[in-house]
Amino acid sequence: MTTSSKIFLVFLLLLVGGGYYLFNEWNSGGASDAVLAEGPVTVTVAEGSGARDVAQLLEDNGIIRSSSAFTAAATLDGRAGQIKPGTYELDPSLSTEEILDILVAGPPGPDTFRVTIPEGLTVDQTLETIASAEGSPHTAESLREALALVALPAWVPQRDLPEGAEAFEGLLFPETYEFTVEQPAADLLTRLVQQTDAVMSEVGFAERNSLSTYETLVLGSLVEREARLEEERPIISSVIHNRLERPMLLQIDATVVYGIEVATGERPDRLLTADYQFETPWSTYLHEGLPPTPISGVGRSSLEAAANPADTGFFFYVVEDPATGAHRFTETAAQHEQAIAEIRGG
Repeated sequence: MTTSSKIFLVFLLLLVGGGYYLFNEWNSGGASDAVLAEGPVTVTVAEGSGARDVAQLLEDNGIIRSSSAFTAAATLDGRAGQIKPGTYELDPSLSTEEILDILVAGPPGPDTFRVTIPEGLTVDQTLETIASAEGSPHTAESLREALALVALPAWVPQRDLPEGAEAFEGLLFPETYEFTVEQPAADLLTRLVQQTDAVMSEVGFAERNSLSTYETLVLGSLVEREARLEEERPIISSVIHNRLERPMLLQIDATVVYGIEVATGERPDRLLTADYQFETPWSTYLHEGLPPTPISGVGRSSLEAAANPADTGFFFYVVEDPATGAHRFTETAAQHEQAIAEIRGG
């Protein structure tokens, strides 16, 4: 055997032996003389840490036995440069490969909770909905306090509101959201307000709609509370627009209900004759024009209907089918009275 052949053979034996050593180190966690932690350990991988830095961090905290073996394993595995910074909880019982899987995947995200806010809720009902969502860290009271830190959109009039009025009524957009549990309540509520602002900027205004952005929001809240069928929203919007243009009292029951709730704290299940004479700024039986504020949260379809009413000659509507909420629409008071008589008689 030549000298060069002998040298190559020695090199080959060293390479195989070293690979066998690294294989054992990789799968056993490292040298047996190191002391491992007795349970899961929380460590933080700093931004810019290399595989060698991470390996030393793991060894120092008793998660692996040998930093050199871990570094070699990560290098041979091709993932030495893929370790992500962040905080991890690692157990010494994990294999090197399992640890690398975790470190390359990245730290777990913060805990979150989801909440679905239906259309037609008042601010108080919306805050209660957020507070009662599974995993929510907030209370209705803490959310109410946080509203003071939330900015109103520029198109919301900065004016004196009637006693008991809610400045954020109609501005907490109904949708499904996901929030982190660490997110401040004010940031959470700001997101809802910003979503309303975004949707209002996306809604195209029909030429006949001469209302301001805020007035359109108010009108949209009336549509939201009056319409149950999607196809009727633009028609109900047209009735409200037609009455505003004439002008006529809007005579929408939902405004009476809302005003009574603001004034008394109690929401009537049904309206009695005397309720229609109950004085509040929101009663469209006693005051011409739109209410001073929205009366509920407003979904996108109601906002689109408010901004783009159907072209009709209707001034009246009455519920024709209580099961579906379908209305019968008419143009004159006489037709309206006849429709009521037919529905009640039929």
